[in-house]
Amino acid sequence: MFCACSARLATAGPAPVYKLLYSPPLGSSLGGLYGVFEGKPGLFYILSVWTGGTTGGAIFTVTSAGAFNPVYASPQFTNMGAFVQATNSEIYGGAFTNVKPYPNFYYSLDPSGANFQEYPFPGTWGPGFNTVVGPPNELYDIAGRVVNSQTIFAFDHVTETGKITILHQFAGNDGIPVDSSRMILATDGNLYGIGAQQEHGVSPMFIYRFTPSGAYSQLLTFPKVPNYDAFPLVSATDGYLYGTFAKGGVNNTGLLYRVSLTGEYNDFASFPTTVSSPRSLMQAADGNLYGTTVYNQIFRYNFSTKAVELVYQMDVEGSQGHCACILVEGMDGRLYGVAPNGGNYPGNGAVFSLSIGLPKPAPMVSGLYPASGPAGTKVVLWGDYLLGATSVTFNGAPASAINVTSGQSVIATVPSSATTGAVTIMTANGSFTTTGDFTVQ
Repeated sequence: MFCACSARLATAGPAPVYKLLYSPPLGSSLGGLYGVFEGKPGLFYILSVWTGGTTGGAIFTVTSAGAFNPVYASPQFTNMGAFVQATNSEIYGGAFTNVKPYPNFYYSLDPSGANFQEYPFPGTWGPGFNTVVGPPNELYDIAGRVVNSQTIFAFDHVTETGKITILHQFAGNDGIPVDSSRMILATDGNLYGIGAQQEHGVSPMFIYRFTPSGAYSQLLTFPKVPNYDAFPLVSATDGYLYGTFAKGGVNNTGLLYRVSLTGEYNDFASFPTTVSSPRSLMQAADGNLYGTTVYNQIFRYNFSTKAVELVYQMDVEGSQGHCACILVEGMDGRLYGVAPNGGNYPGNGAVFSLSIGLPKPAPMVSGLYPASGPAGTKVVLWGDYLLGATSVTFNGAPASAINVTSGQSVIATVPSSATTGAVTIMTANGSFTTTGDFTVQ
């Protein structure tokens, strides 16, 4: 099922081509699409959070050609959220059930949908749907619980075997995390998110930071109160954090800002009058930033022209999906997105692709875990665009085994012939050689 549509705006390069790959039909148990990742080249996992049908939250796949396949459907009244693929290739996320005794848990399952496991939260804590994967085999999240009618938040660590540990509880001047901003892993190995000093009303807002061990600090307080309803945050390859405000800037149609990891803030770019109210943000392999607006626009911040540009105007009536939409870049260079509603009118959501002439992303490795060891050591190569890896070499010696576990991780076994030196990984899109060495012991 797809729709091929011509571009709505002429831009430099090839004309954008939109395809509607899948839209849950009315009456189905799928809808409210709020998550997407590429599990194999051309195979995308989608999270449905709709719980009004005969099942609860669900996971399904859609190929780049539009082929649909169900993976897992939870029991009725079960809410699933913020799923990720960990370095063991399993899918993890948080969930809760609106049926007594109202259990809160993390879950894991195989990419095939088999071996579903539940891991109960300690006490009355529940998931904050902010699950983040970190190297070499870590999971982090924001948790919450209600005490005397007040929500208390915490930062937690989850092992791949399901052990949940509360590392830090927000209290006093810590403020609280904002639920419309996803926590992210930055290039320094720490986790960042956006918080506020109080849950409701006008409140000073800030960027918070957690170390993997749970040490908490506030990176900066925003110089103005961005009293808007969406706060996307991304960690870019240049080492900066970027985010948007839905209003503000020269035209009051939106503002892109940049923050260094030492806390220096800059208003980076104003949105033009033709692109208004940004709601999501990501970085593609061309180095530019892309996102969507509440008005069904897909935009780009072009670092060469230093301007926000309209890339594609989706149908304002929603037949292509109602944004804000979550975007990812596929191994084929296309942008893939999920919309929470819209699609086949009136629609329960949409999965789509947008071809805009981006190059196929080459692999990138930012870390080796561990960075030393004897022959037989299993090393996690952590980075981006690693799907479909065909070879890994240690100073020229082919790994004795490789296992592609996610788009961010490949596990390679050090061969007996390895010597100390750089590690090179190859995919169909190119190769990458680390600047640092793996030390053979």
